[in-house]
Amino acid sequence: MGRPFARDDTNGNPRAKKEKSEFGTGAAMKAMLAEVPCAEATVFVLIDRSDWASSVLKNVSEFAVPYGVSLFNVEPEGEDVNATHKQLLRFMADGVQLQKELHCVTVVVVSEDPVFLAAFAESAFRSHLLQVQTTRLLTFTRLPLHRLHSLHHLHKTLSRTNSLIAINNAPFRIVVYYMLPFSHPDTRPLRVAIWTAARGLLLTSSTQLFINKFLKYPHGPHLLVTGEELPAQRAIMVDDPTTPGGQRLTFRGPMDDVMRVVSKHMNLTYSYMRAEDRTWGGLQSDGSWTGMLGLVMNEEVEFALGPFGMTPDRNYWMDYTQYLTLTGYRVLAARGSPEVDPWGFLQPFSSLVWAAVVTALLAEITVMLILPSCLPTHTQHIARRWAKGFSCVRVLLQQGNANIFRWLF
Repeated sequence: MGRPFARDDTNGNPRAKKEKSEFGTGAAMKAMLAEVPCAEATVFVLIDRSDWASSVLKNVSEFAVPYGVSLFNVEPEGEDVNATHKQLLRFMADGVQLQKELHCVTVVVVSEDPVFLAAFAESAFRSHLLQVQTTRLLTFTRLPLHRLHSLHHLHKTLSRTNSLIAINNAPFRIVVYYMLPFSHPDTRPLRVAIWTAARGLLLTSSTQLFINKFLKYPHGPHLLVTGEELPAQRAIMVDDPTTPGGQRLTFRGPMDDVMRVVSKHMNLTYSYMRAEDRTWGGLQSDGSWTGMLGLVMNEEVEFALGPFGMTPDRNYWMDYTQYLTLTGYRVLAARGSPEVDPWGFLQPFSSLVWAAVVTALLAEITVMLILPSCLPTHTQHIARRWAKGFSCVRVLLQQGNANIFRWLF
């Protein structure tokens, strides 16, 4: 029974094999990127050899990416690993800047150099470019799996991020794997797809390429979690002969109850550790983090047990879970004892406004007292004149229409 891909007709020609390998990588890349739908998508392609550029661009340029494709060529400068790190960190900085604007970034790395792949993984850790769940990583290489297992930083990056690795083990055949989350480097990855020139991309494990591998862990890893005390949650030490010192830190409270439910449904075990400064954590001016969030950013723990308030810095650098509760905060102050101010009616207006009101009132009263004198004598009545004049005062003070001048006569 024949293989479901085109036969190798290179006759041992290294150059022909290299060209077919580049063609296969570019075509497989195009097919895999088509499986990453997103309205605000951009693709970063990172290569360590300039001769990859033409094949990659030829295939990727045909794929419609809403926000374009960026190609970065980071060629190692001899044996100077530090120079390679500097170039990669510059690339990561550009990626982080774009990540602030877009929410669907796919990073594609094409390399056959284990040193370069290890340097990329370490640089990705320093920049936190891949920490956001919506950022995807595709790694194309011809290195066999046993060579990749020896790259500790690469395995750690591939297992703890939304990543896939595509191994080109034949000119027209590429096998796609994903690393089990928080797995040991010797753990064999799971195959999710196969690309061949004859049949294209065939998914083997699900209906989508990038599956959510963080829903449930099949191998039951043990994770470190950081927590802190709350009014309804306290830290205690319990006897545990399996731990150094014979005691183990744990918490008692509602968040620990949530952690127990999470560990049961995600098939994991966990243990706690606390930050030295006993704080929740925040971003410092030098770019470092303190408290529990500092342990998360330095990857000393896998995640932090909240509840955490959402801030722009935290939301940018870290992934929140779905919220469990919504809490409102209010500032309360004493009212004080009531005091009666007889001149309180003057407070709504300023002194200038009151002066204008009084001036207008006096002018109106004067007019209403003077105008009746122009009428015949028998029609004039002093009480009516004064009543009409002081009606202006009554209206201003919002008083009733009682005959207050009856006592004058």
